[in-house]
Amino acid sequence: MTRKTWLSEVVGTEKAAIGVVHFKAFPSDPLFNSEKGMSDVIESARKDLLALQNGGIDAVLFSNEFSFPYEAEPSSEIIAGMAYVIGVLKEDIKVPYGANVISNTHDSIALNAVIGGQLMRGTFAGAFSGNMGLTNAHPGEFLRHRNNLGLSQKLKMVHYVIPESSCEIGGRDKHSIVNGELFGNLPDAIGICGANAGKKIDMEFMREIREDYPDTVLFATTGVNYDTIEEIYEVADAAFIATHFKKDGIFENEVDEKRVKRFMDRLKQYRSSF
Repeated sequence: MTRKTWLSEVVGTEKAAIGVVHFKAFPSDPLFNSEKGMSDVIESARKDLLALQNGGIDAVLFSNEFSFPYEAEPSSEIIAGMAYVIGVLKEDIKVPYGANVISNTHDSIALNAVIGGQLMRGTFAGAFSGNMGLTNAHPGEFLRHRNNLGLSQKLKMVHYVIPESSCEIGGRDKHSIVNGELFGNLPDAIGICGANAGKKIDMEFMREIREDYPDTVLFATTGVNYDTIEEIYEVADAAFIATHFKKDGIFENEVDEKRVKRFMDRLKQYRSSF
């Protein structure tokens, strides 16, 4: 029998699937289409949102995925654009939701406070070297920010062990990072990433974390697909899924409702076996 976690209250089910809506680039982003403007960003997001919901997704996460190259301090246009698009889509959202401003946890907390988001993910602790240079996270600041907004019980935070395309500067192994997170950083969940979007996570490591910390909520944050449902959900409590739901499984494409439904039908069948 599946154990009960905060997922049942927030998302409505254990072994949950959170589909990611990848926003197109915003003004000031190099890939922004100035001819089509914000209306293109809105309509693309609406199509992906509806495809996820019609396919039976449990929850959605909005993310500025096409704001390449990512910055530690995203421009004001990105934050304003995300809030604007989610506001326009509010009447279309029928499932639990949250948002993630890539690479800036304070911005993610602020955005979720404004839109009523219930979950987010990110790098909450540690110092890392990656494509953007150096990342130095401050868990005390982040949790106090959430607490000062009155969101400690309303906004769930999924803490990455090691963010995508990064390595820990201090040389700590992944087990030490998780131990430190759980001892003092009060994560709502631990998120395990692959090398980058669409890449499978280290399942052996996730199994070890499950064995060592059986009560911890674990998320697979990349590389989840139709063929790995049983393998991943046997250990993970939830997963963020994005690339697999795209047409032909290609990152740049729009969400394919048929792929979502196929995945969710199999996941729901798997959940029913518990």
